[in-house]
Amino acid sequence: MKKTLLTSLLSLTLASSLMGYDAAKAESYNAFYSNMTQKVCASSKLFISAEDTMKLIQEDKKYLLVDVRTKGEASVFKFSDAKALLIPIENLFEKKNLDKLPTDIPVIMVCHSGTRGTMAAVGLKQIGFKNIQVLKGGFMALAKANTPAAAPQK
Repeated sequence: MKKTLLTSLLSLTLASSLMGYDAAKAESYNAFYSNMTQKVCASSKLFISAEDTMKLIQEDKKYLLVDVRTKGEASVFKFSDAKALLIPIENLFEKKNLDKLPTDIPVIMVCHSGTRGTMAAVGLKQIGFKNIQVLKGGFMALAKANTPAAAPQK
């Protein structure tokens, strides 16, 4: 009897863990990603090029750069612009940090190569932010685009 009860309990535990995903969240993701066809992704406004980012900086347009790298990475090099914030991705979705993000101007997510910036931007889009973009290629692309002709004029 004890063996049967333990076997049943173990089977029930295993079965429930197989079904243990958040169905509501899965449906939310399905709704979000179901429109992500190849054509839609190719024409996405989610990404901004390094050259277009340099133009924003040079022309002193309204924007906010959000660096989602770690504090250690940012200690090596970072934006010195007043229009930039360092919010490591592991802290981005805290209420105090979300409250720092404007909704009326472009917010450009930046990381080393674009991967974390993309993850951050997709997460922000999923919770309702509209003016979110990702610096395609991250700091690596921005460094290449930072030519004397493109550099901000001060």
